[in-house]
Amino acid sequence: MSVDPILHFATVDVPQGHILLVATSRGLARVVLGPDPPVTSRLEELAACMPALIMNRGNSLLAGLAGSMRRYFMGRRVDFGRLPLDLGHATAFQEAVWRITSTIPYGSVRTYGWLASHLDGRGCARAVGQALARNPVPVVVPCHRVIEESGAHGGFTAGERWKGILLEIEGGEQRLRLRECRARPLTKAAPHHGGLEAE
Repeated sequence: MSVDPILHFATVDVPQGHILLVATSRGLARVVLGPDPPVTSRLEELAACMPALIMNRGNSLLAGLAGSMRRYFMGRRVDFGRLPLDLGHATAFQEAVWRITSTIPYGSVRTYGWLASHLDGRGCARAVGQALARNPVPVVVPCHRVIEESGAHGGFTAGERWKGILLEIEGGEQRLRLRECRARPLTKAAPHHGGLEAE
C-alpha cells in the first residue's frame, strides 16, 4: 500500500488529558492518548518516518470525530464502528485481531484467551496481546476492553492509567442506568386479592 503524502491532524482536550487524531485521505490512521499535548513530538516522529509528508490541520472526518471523542470522555455512549480506517502496513493477523476486538460491546470486557479462540487457531493469547499493543487507533478499536483471565487490566499502548480511565468511563454508564432504575417510580399495582395470579 502506498503512503498517503498528506496527513490531517486534530487535537482534542478532554478532562483526562489530550488526544491527537491523525487521518489520511483513506481514513483515521492514529489516535494518540497523552497526559501532555502530544502534537509536536508525535508529528515530528511521523515526519521523520515519512519525509514526504504534508501536514494539514483537520478535515471533516476529524472534526466529527473530535466531537465524538469529547462526548465519549464525558461518559456518553459513542459508536465508532463506522469510521473509515487507514491501518497502514498492518499484517492480516493484526487486522483480524482488531476486527474481532471491535465487536466487543461498550461496557463489556473479554479476555485475551477469548479473543484468541475466535481466530480459528491462528494465534495464541500472547500473539493477540502483541497485536493489540500495536493497535494504532485505541478507543476507536477498543483494545481497552480486553483484559487478563485473572481480571487484571493487562497492558495498553497508552499505559495502564488510560486503560483504567476507559474502563471506568464505560462502567460509569452501567452504574448510571442502575441508579435510574432504582429512582424510577414503580407502576401502580392492581389490587391484590390473594391466591395465585395468572402468568
